[in-house]
Amino acid sequence: MKLFSSKIFEAIKEGQITLAFRLWDSCRLVPGKSYSIGKLGRIIIKSAEKTPLSAITDNDARLAGFDNVAQLWDELKTQKPGLDINGAACFRIEFHYDGVNRDSNPIRAPRPLPPHMLERLDENIKRLDRRAQGVTYSAILREMSEKPRSRAQTLADSFACSLPEIRRKLFRLSKEHLVRSDRTRRFSLTSRASQLLAHREAKLAEIKKSI
Repeated sequence: MKLFSSKIFEAIKEGQITLAFRLWDSCRLVPGKSYSIGKLGRIIIKSAEKTPLSAITDNDARLAGFDNVAQLWDELKTQKPGLDINGAACFRIEFHYDGVNRDSNPIRAPRPLPPHMLERLDENIKRLDRRAQGVTYSAILREMSEKPRSRAQTLADSFACSLPEIRRKLFRLSKEHLVRSDRTRRFSLTSRASQLLAHREAKLAEIKKSI
Protein backbone atom coordinates (compact mmCIF):
# COMPACT_ATOMS: atom_id res chain seq x y z
CA MET A 1 0.00 0.00 0.00
CA LYS A 2 1.56 3.29 -1.13
CA LEU A 3 0.83 5.98 1.44
CA PHE A 4 2.82 8.96 0.13
CA SER A 5 4.45 10.40 -2.96
CA SER A 6 8.25 10.41 -2.89
CA LYS A 7 8.11 14.20 -3.43
CA ILE A 8 7.20 14.77 0.22
CA PHE A 9 9.53 12.20 1.81
CA GLU A 10 12.02 14.82 2.99
CA ALA A 11 9.26 16.91 4.59
CA ILE A 12 8.04 13.81 6.46
CA LYS A 13 11.55 12.99 7.63
CA GLU A 14 12.03 16.57 8.86
CA GLY A 15 8.73 16.44 10.76
CA GLN A 16 7.12 19.12 8.59
CA ILE A 17 4.33 16.79 7.42
CA THR A 18 2.53 14.85 10.16
CA LEU A 19 -1.02 14.53 8.79
CA ALA A 20 -2.66 12.79 5.85
CA PHE A 21 -6.25 12.63 4.62
CA ARG A 22 -7.60 9.63 2.71
CA LEU A 23 -10.97 8.95 1.03
CA TRP A 24 -11.16 5.32 2.12
CA ASP A 25 -14.35 3.33 2.69
CA SER A 26 -12.73 1.78 5.76
CA CYS A 27 -9.55 2.48 7.68
CA ARG A 28 -6.50 0.61 6.38
CA LEU A 29 -4.12 1.60 9.18
CA VAL A 30 -3.85 0.60 12.83
CA PRO A 31 -2.95 3.28 15.43
CA GLY A 32 0.28 2.43 17.22
CA LYS A 33 1.57 0.30 14.35
CA SER A 34 4.69 1.08 12.31
CA TYR A 35 4.47 1.16 8.49
CA SER A 36 7.17 1.27 5.83
CA ILE A 37 7.08 4.20 3.41
CA GLY A 38 9.78 3.04 1.04
CA LYS A 39 13.41 4.09 1.12
CA LEU A 40 12.71 6.91 3.57
CA GLY A 41 12.02 4.51 6.42
CA ARG A 42 8.96 4.05 8.59
CA ILE A 43 6.19 6.02 10.25
CA ILE A 44 4.13 5.25 13.35
CA ILE A 45 0.41 5.93 13.17
CA LYS A 46 -0.74 8.00 16.16
CA SER A 47 -4.41 8.11 15.20
CA ALA A 48 -6.71 7.37 12.26
CA GLU A 49 -10.20 8.77 12.66
CA LYS A 50 -13.08 9.47 10.32
CA THR A 51 -13.80 13.18 10.10
CA PRO A 52 -16.03 15.44 7.96
CA LEU A 53 -14.15 17.19 5.16
CA SER A 54 -15.73 20.45 6.31
CA ALA A 55 -14.00 20.07 9.72
CA ILE A 56 -10.48 20.20 8.23
CA THR A 57 -8.69 23.46 9.08
CA ASP A 58 -6.01 25.44 7.23
CA ASN A 59 -3.48 24.34 9.85
CA ASP A 60 -4.43 20.69 9.25
CA ALA A 61 -3.90 21.23 5.53
CA ARG A 62 -0.45 22.75 6.08
CA LEU A 63 0.57 19.79 8.24
CA ALA A 64 -0.50 17.57 5.32
CA GLY A 65 1.71 19.47 2.87
CA PHE A 66 -0.77 21.97 1.39
CA ASP A 67 -0.93 25.76 1.53
CA ASN A 68 -4.51 25.81 2.81
CA VAL A 69 -7.63 23.69 3.14
CA ALA A 70 -9.00 24.77 -0.26
CA GLN A 71 -5.91 23.34 -1.95
CA LEU A 72 -6.36 20.07 -0.03
CA TRP A 73 -10.01 19.87 -1.06
CA ASP A 74 -9.02 20.41 -4.71
CA GLU A 75 -6.59 17.49 -4.48
CA LEU A 76 -9.25 15.23 -2.96
CA LYS A 77 -11.70 16.23 -5.71
CA THR A 78 -9.22 15.06 -8.35
CA GLN A 79 -9.22 11.66 -6.65
CA LYS A 80 -13.02 11.54 -6.48
CA PRO A 81 -14.81 13.77 -9.04
CA GLY A 82 -18.11 15.17 -7.81
CA LEU A 83 -17.01 15.00 -4.18
CA ASP A 84 -19.39 16.90 -1.87
CA ILE A 85 -17.18 18.78 0.59
CA ASN A 86 -20.10 19.61 2.89
CA GLY A 87 -21.44 16.07 3.08
CA ALA A 88 -18.44 13.77 2.66
CA ALA A 89 -16.00 12.42 5.23
CA CYS A 90 -12.45 11.12 5.11
CA PHE A 91 -9.89 9.51 7.38
CA ARG A 92 -7.64 11.96 9.25
CA ILE A 93 -4.34 10.17 9.84
CA GLU A 94 -1.81 11.56 12.30
CA PHE A 95 1.68 10.05 12.31
CA HIS A 96 5.32 10.68 13.10
CA TYR A 97 8.57 9.58 11.51
CA ASP A 98 9.99 6.39 13.03
CA GLY A 99 13.44 6.30 11.48
CA VAL A 100 14.98 4.01 8.92
CA ASN A 101 13.83 0.61 7.74
CA ARG A 102 15.77 -2.00 9.62
CA ASP A 103 15.61 -4.50 6.78
CA SER A 104 16.79 -2.30 3.91
CA ASN A 105 19.34 0.35 3.00
CA PRO A 106 17.30 3.53 3.50
CA ILE A 107 18.09 7.21 3.88
CA ARG A 108 19.68 7.91 7.24
CA ALA A 109 17.81 9.91 9.82
CA PRO A 110 19.45 13.28 10.56
CA ARG A 111 22.11 13.21 13.26
CA PRO A 112 21.59 15.37 16.35
CA LEU A 113 23.94 18.34 16.63
CA PRO A 114 26.22 18.38 19.69
CA PRO A 115 25.54 21.12 22.29
CA HIS A 116 28.59 23.22 21.40
CA MET A 117 27.51 23.38 17.74
CA LEU A 118 23.98 24.39 18.75
CA GLU A 119 25.40 27.16 20.93
CA ARG A 120 27.57 28.42 18.08
CA LEU A 121 24.62 28.33 15.68
CA ASP A 122 22.45 30.13 18.22
CA GLU A 123 25.02 32.91 18.53
CA ASN A 124 25.32 33.22 14.74
CA ILE A 125 21.57 33.76 14.36
CA LYS A 126 21.47 36.21 17.26
CA ARG A 127 24.26 38.17 15.58
CA LEU A 128 22.26 38.25 12.34
CA ASP A 129 19.19 39.39 14.30
CA ARG A 130 21.10 42.33 15.80
CA ARG A 131 22.13 43.51 12.34
CA ALA A 132 18.76 42.84 10.70
CA GLN A 133 16.49 45.65 9.61
CA GLY A 134 12.80 44.79 9.78
CA VAL A 135 11.82 41.22 10.57
CA THR A 136 14.46 39.16 12.37
CA TYR A 137 15.81 35.81 11.25
CA SER A 138 14.64 34.21 14.49
CA ALA A 139 11.09 35.44 13.87
CA ILE A 140 11.13 33.86 10.41
CA LEU A 141 12.27 30.53 11.84
CA ARG A 142 9.52 30.59 14.48
CA GLU A 143 6.88 31.44 11.89
CA MET A 144 8.05 28.63 9.62
CA SER A 145 7.88 26.15 12.49
CA GLU A 146 4.17 26.98 12.81
CA LYS A 147 3.50 27.13 9.06
CA PRO A 148 5.41 24.32 7.35
CA ARG A 149 6.14 24.55 3.62
CA SER A 150 5.33 28.24 3.36
CA ARG A 151 5.83 30.29 0.23
CA ALA A 152 7.92 33.45 0.44
CA GLN A 153 4.85 35.59 -0.27
CA THR A 154 2.96 33.93 2.61
CA LEU A 155 5.79 34.82 4.99
CA ALA A 156 5.97 38.37 3.66
CA ASP A 157 2.23 38.77 4.26
CA SER A 158 2.56 37.38 7.80
CA PHE A 159 5.16 40.02 8.70
CA ALA A 160 3.68 42.81 6.56
CA CYS A 161 7.04 43.28 4.88
CA SER A 162 8.26 43.25 1.29
CA LEU A 163 8.77 40.07 -0.70
CA PRO A 164 12.39 41.00 -1.62
CA GLU A 165 13.23 41.37 2.09
CA ILE A 166 11.87 37.91 2.91
CA ARG A 167 13.65 36.37 -0.06
CA ARG A 168 16.98 37.89 0.99
CA LYS A 169 16.59 36.56 4.50
CA LEU A 170 15.47 33.12 3.38
CA PHE A 171 18.55 32.98 1.17
CA ARG A 172 20.75 33.90 4.15
CA LEU A 173 19.08 31.22 6.29
CA SER A 174 19.62 28.68 3.53
CA LYS A 175 23.35 29.55 3.63
CA GLU A 176 23.24 28.55 7.30
CA HIS A 177 21.51 25.28 6.27
CA LEU A 178 18.43 26.23 8.28
CA VAL A 179 15.83 26.39 5.51
CA ARG A 180 15.38 24.65 2.19
CA SER A 181 12.95 24.98 -0.70
CA ASP A 182 11.32 22.32 -2.83
CA ARG A 183 10.45 22.30 -6.52
CA THR A 184 7.23 24.20 -5.85
CA ARG A 185 9.20 26.99 -4.11
CA ARG A 186 7.81 26.24 -0.70
CA PHE A 187 10.22 26.73 2.18
CA SER A 188 10.67 24.41 5.15
CA LEU A 189 12.92 24.19 8.17
CA THR A 190 15.76 21.71 8.07
CA SER A 191 16.50 19.29 10.89
CA ARG A 192 19.31 21.67 11.89
CA ALA A 193 16.77 24.50 12.34
CA SER A 194 14.34 22.31 14.28
CA GLN A 195 17.13 21.32 16.64
CA LEU A 196 18.09 24.97 17.10
CA LEU A 197 14.53 25.95 18.05
CA ALA A 198 14.28 23.01 20.46
CA HIS A 199 17.62 24.05 21.98
CA ARG A 200 16.32 27.58 22.52
CA GLU A 201 13.11 26.32 24.11
CA ALA A 202 15.12 24.12 26.49
CA LYS A 203 17.32 27.06 27.50
CA LEU A 204 14.26 29.24 28.10
CA ALA A 205 12.68 26.53 30.24
CA GLU A 206 15.85 26.34 32.35
CA ILE A 207 15.83 30.10 32.85
CA LYS A 208 12.19 30.03 33.96
CA LYS A 209 12.96 27.28 36.46
CA SER A 210 15.75 29.33 38.01
CA ILE A 211 13.57 32.42 38.51
